[in-house]
Amino acid sequence: MTFRKEKMIVQNHRKLILLLGALPLAASVPASVSAQGDAPAKPAAPAALPAPPANGEMGFVVSHFAPAIYQGKEDCPQGLAATLRENYLQTQPAGERTRLLEKANEKELTARWTGYAFGPDNLNICTHPDKFDRPPQRMVQGKVAQGLNLDDDAGGAAADDSCGHANFTGPAGEPGVDNQMWRAMGCVRTWRGVDGMGGDIVKGLTQFLVSGEHSQLLLLTGVDSLENDPDVTVIYANTEDRAVVDSRQNFIPGASYSVTANAAHRNVLKGRIVNGVLTTEPAHIRLKQNWGQGSERDIRGRRNEYDFTRARLRFTFQQDGSIKGIVGGYQPIWNVMASASVGGEGAATTAGYDCAAMYAALKAMADGDRDPATGQCRRISSGMEARAVPAFITDRLPQAKVAQR
Repeated sequence: MTFRKEKMIVQNHRKLILLLGALPLAASVPASVSAQGDAPAKPAAPAALPAPPANGEMGFVVSHFAPAIYQGKEDCPQGLAATLRENYLQTQPAGERTRLLEKANEKELTARWTGYAFGPDNLNICTHPDKFDRPPQRMVQGKVAQGLNLDDDAGGAAADDSCGHANFTGPAGEPGVDNQMWRAMGCVRTWRGVDGMGGDIVKGLTQFLVSGEHSQLLLLTGVDSLENDPDVTVIYANTEDRAVVDSRQNFIPGASYSVTANAAHRNVLKGRIVNGVLTTEPAHIRLKQNWGQGSERDIRGRRNEYDFTRARLRFTFQQDGSIKGIVGGYQPIWNVMASASVGGEGAATTAGYDCAAMYAALKAMADGDRDPATGQCRRISSGMEARAVPAFITDRLPQAKVAQR
């Protein structure tokens, strides 16, 4: 890409950002549906969107990427998923439970329930949850969740490599939503959160975008219209650049980023825009995911991947120039509980996770990549909520090295 072409792209992006920023925001009430099955509210008609840049390229940096949260009133009728301490107490006779809960016996109780986190050979319950035989944790009983229809089947029937399950309905009444990850994890307090806000997992994963653990970019090319365009290319990739944020850690629109040189984490997707909504065709999406890098120090943490098969994107263009929506796909069940596994003993004895009960729930709800020998599905349908702000994206493929004489 020449300097002259880059300059033209920057000028076009600036014009788009100024144009979008000058548009008034429409006042509307978000469409939603209650867990009791109330009729969804009719969404307000979207305002007309501006024309895209003349070169058809639009860049974004992802400012939020975390499990899609829907707090239905009927989701957890028996309460949230029990902690390791609570599950240990349930293994004891009623009289013994009463004795252990007395203040004078608090030290004894702590020693006993934290010991419940370890098994043979001192294996801890979060690093090796499959070595413990525990019943599944409490799961979502409601019928509404965010997500996408990943199997193109509103009836929930199993494909050749899938396991059958009941589908969710989306908050706006969309049928056939596949998000078994939420069914398994939606009653875990650090996921679910309260009062419309997601729990610690949501805050933590968004913070990782700020600190650079696994920052993500979107580059759209061939865009002729933000309202309807049958053929758009979407590059969904990581960047090694740290986020440009303000003093409150809000992403600043218009900053510059470069697409990673790692081809494994540069996903090229085929998409289309219909009525202001960008969707992509199913594909295998891989993205970097690190755990443990501090925002003040460039020390890379534990390596993992976001690994979505049959994955799709659905993003809606916003009047302020941003986009928001869902990334859906089938993840390995081990990836879903990566934070608990990395936490190991501390995740059990400090955060209180019963990782064996968590693993049992994910395994029971898994609905993709069915093992033909055992019939057990090894992946689970997932919905990740995402938001992104305009950015200037440089996408240079790695140059082949030429041997020097």
